[in-house]
Amino acid sequence: MHPDLYLTVHQQNERELGRQLELRRAAQDCPGCIVRARRHLAELVDRVRVRLTGAGAAAAPACCPA
Repeated sequence: MHPDLYLTVHQQNERELGRQLELRRAAQDCPGCIVRARRHLAELVDRVRVRLTGAGAAAAPACCPA
């Protein structure tokens, strides 16, 4: 791998890791986040739907990164 390409990939990875850390901290600061509650409920509904019908899980769009 070319050194410049390796450096670019490494820097992008570091930015992504930093962003994930920021998102985790924001989620911890907001323990009652309604979006996370809705997402968990949607996951539960998908699991029940899959178990009852044998259909695949429906993908719900994420409105916040928490």
